[in-house]
Amino acid sequence: MSAKKNLWIIEDMEDLQPVYHSILESDKYDLKFFTSFDDFKNAYANNKDGIDLIIADIYLEDGHFFQLLNESDMTLNTPYLVISGSDEYETICNAFEAGAIDFILKPFNKNEIRAKVEKHLHHIEEKAHETSKSLEALNLDLTQFTNKEIKIIESFNIQEDKTLHRNDIVKVIWKNIAIHPNTLDVHIYNLRKKLKLSNYSIKAIGNGLFKFVEL
Repeated sequence: MSAKKNLWIIEDMEDLQPVYHSILESDKYDLKFFTSFDDFKNAYANNKDGIDLIIADIYLEDGHFFQLLNESDMTLNTPYLVISGSDEYETICNAFEAGAIDFILKPFNKNEIRAKVEKHLHHIEEKAHETSKSLEALNLDLTQFTNKEIKIIESFNIQEDKTLHRNDIVKVIWKNIAIHPNTLDVHIYNLRKKLKLSNYSIKAIGNGLFKFVEL
């Protein structure tokens, strides 16, 4: 990791902020703290592109992290790991089902957090590089597509057979957010029109499956 990574940390215990600073060195990381979900939500809505990783405590005084995602209109595209004082099986399962890339139990081990953050950032960087190369091979003008449309193309392109079930696409794009059944169909319809100009399309092949094809 050569450039500094931007980490957003959602934690209402302010006395943990110097602990995080001691774990995640200032020459490698820029840390931004939020003590409420409401503050985080407002900040994320205005600056979601410059964040490399989110570390979120599941329970704060103003609510529950996954409840925030389910009940708001925000789509959390940034990778995140969660921290909780609860080691209940259901809590851990819900975290991974909601899209968390890792789960850390409080009171946390400093070396564990440092090692996991480094590991996940390295993996995120590698994945972004591979995705960028695969998109370049398609020779598309990405300025003509919305962020969600690009993510749909990416989700197909990382599959060897370029085939995905509609439920998998929804999970990739909208994570744990409940959407109207027709939302994906509208995105696919608009995407097909744009892709056709570059001789590509997304074909429905039955049983809820879609395939990215070259015309």
